[in-house]
Amino acid sequence: MLRSDCHRLFGVCGIFLMFISQVDAQSAANLVPRQLTLAQAENLLIERNLMVMAARYQVEATRAARLIAGYKLNPTLTVGAEQIPFYSPLPGSFPRFLKTNPDAGANPVYTFRFDQILERGGKREFRTAAAEEQLKASEAQMLDAVRTQVFQLRRAFTAATLARENLKLAEETERQYTQTQTLTQAKVDQGDIARVELYRVGAGRLQYQQAVLQARTAYDGAIRDLLNLLGAREGDVSSSIAETTSLRPMVGAAPQMPDSLRNAPLEILAGFDDRPISQSLNQLRAFALAERPDVLAARHLLASAESNAQLAFAQRMRDVDIGYEYQRVGSDHSAGIVVQVPLFIHNDQRAVYNQAEAQKRAAEAQLKQAELQAVTDVEKAYQSYLSARRVLDLYSTENLEQLQRLRTVATVSYKEGASSLFELLDAQRAYNAAMTAYNQARSDYQLTLWDLEQATGRSLR
Repeated sequence: MLRSDCHRLFGVCGIFLMFISQVDAQSAANLVPRQLTLAQAENLLIERNLMVMAARYQVEATRAARLIAGYKLNPTLTVGAEQIPFYSPLPGSFPRFLKTNPDAGANPVYTFRFDQILERGGKREFRTAAAEEQLKASEAQMLDAVRTQVFQLRRAFTAATLARENLKLAEETERQYTQTQTLTQAKVDQGDIARVELYRVGAGRLQYQQAVLQARTAYDGAIRDLLNLLGAREGDVSSSIAETTSLRPMVGAAPQMPDSLRNAPLEILAGFDDRPISQSLNQLRAFALAERPDVLAARHLLASAESNAQLAFAQRMRDVDIGYEYQRVGSDHSAGIVVQVPLFIHNDQRAVYNQAEAQKRAAEAQLKQAELQAVTDVEKAYQSYLSARRVLDLYSTENLEQLQRLRTVATVSYKEGASSLFELLDAQRAYNAAMTAYNQARSDYQLTLWDLEQATGRSLR
């Protein structure tokens, strides 16, 4: 007895441990990895984003409506028992359920009737076609929700990447100012330069300390936007840093994170994509009109409205209700057929057809507006892309290397006493301003690429 109880206890413990391990595995699967690439974030967004989830449920509801629209009308079964005598002064008349009494005023009547409405004019086919187009429109609207939310995700990724690069630049510049301040202090102690130069270095350092704080704040804000888009909070981020191998081609090696961001809720593993696109403006317009989800949704809604207009016209065809009836009156059996046809006296269904036609014309206007908006978005995004491309081309490798050499030469010259502190600080400010503008140009160019993909509804890589 004791041995069987022990076996039972071990079995219960084993099941409990399996349940706990499954719960832990499921919880781990729902966590957001701390080191996050754009590809991973997009996959998580499709699974976790609340707007996408709502659109997905709407698709399920529309799919159920499609099934309902395809059903045939249910028949009606009528069962009746009437004129059952429960008291009569005549002898032999009570109780009486199945026999006829010619002297009685009423005999039992049992009725079994089966009614079926026969739809005419192809109403079921038109109703099904309209629901099918509604389902396709709902699926396209779900894809449009994904398109919109992915675009917001990419913008947040770009903002986080820009903040990270600006933070790295600001921290590097601040370290150089610290070295310059140390060197200046040594020169002042030796009597080579006046003490006022120390104040000049300290005053110039303030703006870079401010830039560090602003970059950290911008990075934190972008992280909060990312978590919001992923339907997550800071507690949903994995505490361990998982190895990430599925990096996008645009990223290459994992970017170096500044030390001050090591404790950030997320480490964004993303970079800027400086490659030009190969598609022409006409191709981009064609992509948008053929593949953009909101345009496809408008087309399906128009097709649904056309089917609804045909259904409304078919309502003028009278449906026929055929009833098959069996009756037993006393001891007698009888059968019959009843045909019912509605009379269009007060409502001839013309108003329904006029309403459907107006809705179809509204759907046509909405489709034209969606197509016009898609083309407009493509043209605006393409012009922004060309402008950002021209700005980015200004920052060639040769120009950036010249700025780097200028700063290096100014630093060495100041150490050797061949140049003044003012010239060194000026070279550092020029380099920092150029690199900050370069980071902004890369970010702007990246955003124009996302704008183009948002406007066309497809990847351009």
